[in-house]
Amino acid sequence: MDDTAANWGVLAAGLGLVVLVATETGIAGWMTPATTVGPVTARQVAAAGFVVAALAFSLVRHGALDRRQAGLGAAGASIVTTLATLVAFFGPEFRAGVAATVGIAVYLTVLAGGLTVALGWALATGIPNDRLYTVARALSVATGIGLAGFLVGTVFAQFVVLGVAAAGLVSATALEGGTVTGPAYVTLTIGIGVGFIGFGAAVASRLDRTWTDLDLQRPGLRDIGYSVGGVVVLMVALFGFSYLIQALGLEAARSSVEELAREDPSFLLVMVPLAFLTIAPSEEFIYRNLIQKYLYDDFGEFQAIILTSAVFGVVHFGQYAAGTPTQTVLSLLLVFVLSTLLGLSYLKTENLLVPIFIHGAFNAIQFLTLYIEITGNPAI
Repeated sequence: MDDTAANWGVLAAGLGLVVLVATETGIAGWMTPATTVGPVTARQVAAAGFVVAALAFSLVRHGALDRRQAGLGAAGASIVTTLATLVAFFGPEFRAGVAATVGIAVYLTVLAGGLTVALGWALATGIPNDRLYTVARALSVATGIGLAGFLVGTVFAQFVVLGVAAAGLVSATALEGGTVTGPAYVTLTIGIGVGFIGFGAAVASRLDRTWTDLDLQRPGLRDIGYSVGGVVVLMVALFGFSYLIQALGLEAARSSVEELAREDPSFLLVMVPLAFLTIAPSEEFIYRNLIQKYLYDDFGEFQAIILTSAVFGVVHFGQYAAGTPTQTVLSLLLVFVLSTLLGLSYLKTENLLVPIFIHGAFNAIQFLTLYIEITGNPAI
């Protein structure tokens, strides 16, 4: 029986099991300390859920269950798996004096669980195979562009830093021992931006995009209104978000930029113009112009914005991974909201300069605010 959802479901559940087995052998890191759910650990509950899901998918492939029964069973078991993993993720934070260490396996398990839930639902609702292939291809390409762009930009930036260090423009020990100085971070930012643009141009050529498709137009009154309004909305959202988490007794994770700025705040003043010249243009080109527009063809416009924002959040994960689980999730949620608003501004104006300005202004205000907070000097 050729059933794509069932076949892929077995693979997704199997992937989750492989990840969990890898944690038992120490190949992949899990949670320390372990979180229990009654007499068993959350990890054991997650593994059991994957086993049940894989069994349900296998039974429908052999005709022992109908599609709806198998799909609902697999989706239900995978929801249990995902919830157990989330309990493992957040559990230690609610135990006084316990500091949690989160391994990569937790994130991979949530990903595998989410995929298995989606495939179980697709099986139960009878989504056609050709639609599954279309969705899988579109999401794979979009995610691949986002992650590959970040990887290419980062690798290119490392070479730029090495070249600048060799020329004596920054300290030769700028990246020694995993630390980064302010000048090195500025150089990395420029390098990543250039790498992003170069990678994006190659992807645009592959997708047969023309200069017109870049959507760079002289801003009209409507565009200016969206630009200014977008910055205001984002700042209100940021302050509201900050007030809410403080009222709940929580805090967002510090970004790697903030950690570095506490050692050398002067570079933040250089980052202000770079927010407009490299950070915003390169990221908006990749995520809004390439990925979001690419997803329009296979998803609704709002769905494309949400999926693009999810990719945007994944790429920014490393910037906030050093915090506690709750801090990391809250910070990535803010990134997701930022990306969604940028996507909406691009959808409404069809002018890439609008999200570029909003993004750049938002980052520039953050850099200036952080500089004033650290130095106590409002005179810029």
